[in-house]
Amino acid sequence: MRRITFWFSSKPLSDDFYNACLDLTPLVEPSDIQGVYLDLTGCRINREQITRLGSCAKGYIRIGMAASRLAARIAAVTPDLPSSTRPKDYRLHSWAEGKLIEILPQREAPFLASLPLEGLYPLRPVQIKKLRRAGFSCIGDIAALPSYELVRMLGEEGLHISNLARGIDHTPVIGLYPPSRMLYQHNFESALDNELSVQQILHQAAAQLAAQLRRKNSVCQRISLELQRDSYKDQAQRSLQAGSQEEQFLRHVLEGLSKSIMAQYETECRITGLTIILDQLAPLSWSQPDLFSYHPISSAEEKPRLDHALMRLENRFPGFLTRGVAIARREQVLALWDPWRTESP
Repeated sequence: MRRITFWFSSKPLSDDFYNACLDLTPLVEPSDIQGVYLDLTGCRINREQITRLGSCAKGYIRIGMAASRLAARIAAVTPDLPSSTRPKDYRLHSWAEGKLIEILPQREAPFLASLPLEGLYPLRPVQIKKLRRAGFSCIGDIAALPSYELVRMLGEEGLHISNLARGIDHTPVIGLYPPSRMLYQHNFESALDNELSVQQILHQAAAQLAAQLRRKNSVCQRISLELQRDSYKDQAQRSLQAGSQEEQFLRHVLEGLSKSIMAQYETECRITGLTIILDQLAPLSWSQPDLFSYHPISSAEEKPRLDHALMRLENRFPGFLTRGVAIARREQVLALWDPWRTESP
């Protein structure tokens, strides 16, 4: 079972706090200057470690812990829980510098039920207004509705909102700290035994990572993929000359890396988890070509420039680029000959 925490501080969090978080887990995802997600699944952590980490923050810390990002964040940012919230759905731990609200397993939906609609932060103000006009006042009211009713009221987002109201949120925590790296980790509840299932997970990961790269206005220059088989781990990586942030390109690269790893297996394998690392991130910059100045290129520079252009094309369209036979010098000269120049009028 996943163990997600959201840390919310009354003051902006510092790099010292983020570095201390890395001592507990590599999955550290800053949300804003005052909040951060930590995936503590499989990590052994006690109250002393939590209080020690909280001491690295300058303000008062509120921590929410649950099996989903949504429930963890709501538990942390809600200042005062309503009296209708049942104590058997959560545990409260308090100390001088902060407090921790731990939602018990399988109790996310009852915990959220009594909270007002404004507590479900993915809801936009327009949607909250529409739901209140329909007579709904708390999250439990819309959780009790059939999903098709919310789709009818809110459109395509209704199905997603219906799942969130029930505490269902499978969005993973992406390691966005340090800023020069992205880490995506997925542990499967049941092992995957075919390549198609692995590729579907990779497609979802590529979409989320590409969205994060666009949000950071950056490109990655190296992609690593690690597949876990019980206690064994197999890794492959690829360096990108120019870098990329395109979802389709990330999908192609990840599919190629997974195929190269799984080709080494002699028999059917059961994949229990995967880890994707995008590192060597660089800011995306644009340059305008100079079309009016002539820069002569020597023959010694021509081949490296051609190889560099071909490498960029290969990185952008992997597996689609082929090279033909080199043109002889005689054909190059004849290709410059223009018979229309010597024809008399």
